[in-house]
Amino acid sequence: MAYPVIMPKTGMAMEEGTILRWLKREGDAVRKGEMLLEIETDKTSMEVEAEADGLLLRVLHQAGEVVPVTQTIAWIGQPGEPLSEAAGPAAAPAASASAALTPSAAPAPAAPAAAPAPAARSAVPGKVAATPAAKRRAAELGVPLAGVSGTGPFGAVRLRDLAGAEERATKEAAAVAEGQPLAGLRRTIADKMVRSWQVPSPTLITRVDVTELAETRSVLNAQGDLKVSFTDLVVKAAATALREHPLLNSTFEDGRFVRHEEVNIGVAVALEDGLVVPVLHRADTLSLRQIAEAARQLAVLAHERRLTREQTSGGTFTVSNLGMYGVTAFTPLLNVPECAILGVGAVEEVLRFDAQRRVVARQVLELSLTHDHRLVDGAPAVLFLRTVRWLLENPLALLM
Repeated sequence: MAYPVIMPKTGMAMEEGTILRWLKREGDAVRKGEMLLEIETDKTSMEVEAEADGLLLRVLHQAGEVVPVTQTIAWIGQPGEPLSEAAGPAAAPAASASAALTPSAAPAPAAPAAAPAPAARSAVPGKVAATPAAKRRAAELGVPLAGVSGTGPFGAVRLRDLAGAEERATKEAAAVAEGQPLAGLRRTIADKMVRSWQVPSPTLITRVDVTELAETRSVLNAQGDLKVSFTDLVVKAAATALREHPLLNSTFEDGRFVRHEEVNIGVAVALEDGLVVPVLHRADTLSLRQIAEAARQLAVLAHERRLTREQTSGGTFTVSNLGMYGVTAFTPLLNVPECAILGVGAVEEVLRFDAQRRVVARQVLELSLTHDHRLVDGAPAVLFLRTVRWLLENPLALLM
């Protein structure tokens, strides 16, 4: 039997994935461990490896389709191997691809040639056989011929084969006119935000004097090429505070309260089409420079859509900074199932009285802590926020 290629389940909360593109065509030779296609999950884009040697006999779902996890999306096998009944007829593999897979194997005994299946594709790589009339009509509809099953000689696409494609194109045009449905990463974010909004989660806001912290940061950044951001400093403070206040390092999953030993802090990264949260694992064991270096690497991978499953899972607490956009304070929504998220605002210069009642300029920022009130009451949330504020206002203690 041929080997099924399934939509992988890359996380406990993942229910479906979107096929971005196939890296192989039907009939191509495939090696185990070779990249077969790219998919988009609820957190990132990733490549899927082939788990068997053979030919890509049949592709069941094309680029752009949303497929439930664990569902078969293609079949890999040897020429003539049977597929599942639901898979449809296999594409006729090219002889050169078969020879490339088994160069030393003796040819199998010749069998009587069977009539070509109606859905057979052209054997010329990159070409789709079609009549001139079908080509013109397909161009008018904007329909790729590669996705149309031909009923002509050798699988050539005829004009009548485009009837179904024309109907689909009309429906798609109407859908565009009425508005596009949410899909992919945007749909996942929408679903997650709805779940988050249903959680009773008040937000506590405190103002932090970061004058000494800003001076310390300038000194650190003058010492090397690696630049430390205010986000890095807040992550360091939060990781340290979570050791003292472990209740905030909890999740609420499937009706169960789980307090985690590891402090894994997610740092929200804004993309053009959504938001992803790569995770700094065991952040409480990292130095400030290690946090800064890891955060930069994860941000680059996020923008390149190359984050792995491990780099986006296992988070126990999240930090979200909108200060670089000039936002001074906001209400961050929980990154469920985590029970707390810390929002970071912009650094502002204000005038204050010092101990001698003189007016001095100080730098301040606001922290916004949203917490799951089912697990964390106001008092422990305040104590955690107070610890974070004290660490940021005493940078030497933060760096020790």
